[in-house]
Amino acid sequence: MLSRKLNTHLFNIKSLQYQGAFTSSGVMAFAGLGDAILYPVLPVYAESLGVPLVWVGFILSINRFVRIISNTWIANIVNTVGMKKVLIGVSCLAVITTFLYGLKLGLLSFILARIIWGLSYSGLTISTLNYASKAKNNAGFIFGVTQSIKSLGALLALWIGPLLIIAFGIESGLFIIAIISSVAILLSFSLPNIRHAPTNKIKTKHTFSITSINLIITFLAIAIDGILVVVLANLLDTPSINTIQLLTIVASYLLLKRLAMVGVSLISGIISLRINPLKLFNISILFCVLALFLIAINYTIMGIIIAFFANAIVVTFSPLVAIGQQKTGNNSLQVISSTSTWWDLGAGLGAFLGIILIEYIGQYNLFLILAVIISVLFTNLIIENGKTNRAVI
Repeated sequence: MLSRKLNTHLFNIKSLQYQGAFTSSGVMAFAGLGDAILYPVLPVYAESLGVPLVWVGFILSINRFVRIISNTWIANIVNTVGMKKVLIGVSCLAVITTFLYGLKLGLLSFILARIIWGLSYSGLTISTLNYASKAKNNAGFIFGVTQSIKSLGALLALWIGPLLIIAFGIESGLFIIAIISSVAILLSFSLPNIRHAPTNKIKTKHTFSITSINLIITFLAIAIDGILVVVLANLLDTPSINTIQLLTIVASYLLLKRLAMVGVSLISGIISLRINPLKLFNISILFCVLALFLIAINYTIMGIIIAFFANAIVVTFSPLVAIGQQKTGNNSLQVISSTSTWWDLGAGLGAFLGIILIEYIGQYNLFLILAVIISVLFTNLIIENGKTNRAVI
């Protein structure tokens, strides 16, 4: 039965809805090459690129805080002009930012480029998710496959980026990556013209509305995409390993996180042809809680691996679950803007507070508190869903 359903979906890949969802995901994958390569490269080459080392953390995080502000604004632009035009524009901006990285124009140039990238990422995320939301039948399959495609961009950058930089130098390497990312522009022009019917204006007060789904998204982002990522070195450090070994180990776990997003998203999308995405979402939250508890009691490696894999499913299906649970209307752009903003807010806060919190309250207390908070929020979400009998189809 599952094989028959999968074959049916693959056969229907030529439909406009499928073309839009898959092609827009390819746009996002290629457009994000410059951002992905910057994380391992900037700390090493900061001074040669004209950026003081003390500013590296700010440079790498500023785009996320830009998105918290820009998501609603960008969603309204998508609502007005449509997804295709926005993706053409933001993919061009994304390529320009990668060229700017390699021009060695100094700190202000990098800050400007990261602000532009933040705006671009808002447009890429909201447009690609909205393309995926147009698939009304077995939407879980679409969200799973498209999330996997989008995540391939970071893997490509982490694979070929260092090789190009070693072979051609930092400036030329970044220019070559920018040229490769230009494929995003070509793909955006090939997007189907799916008829766009503007909905009600996306409002900031609704974007920041405190709902059960937004709260649990925020704290999961704080815990896993924020705190856990930035404290990996603290968690994995032992007296028996040196600094270079520690850096290699941390980089390997971050690569595993990327791989999990690619593989688990694809597999969960296929599984959603048989199992309701809401059930997969709920089960994944339970595994996230288990992972945080394991890290708290010093089963660190097992907890990290479970957290990365379970979180991949949560990230994949959270927009779809939120769309299915909206109380009134059919404004998917409003919901997508809201979930994206709350996830960015959580990840940004977690990254900012992670090292401070683990130093002051310790590993056990920090991750145990996070596990308890998420458990309470999840219980509230289940009770609310039970009262309203909401489901994702």
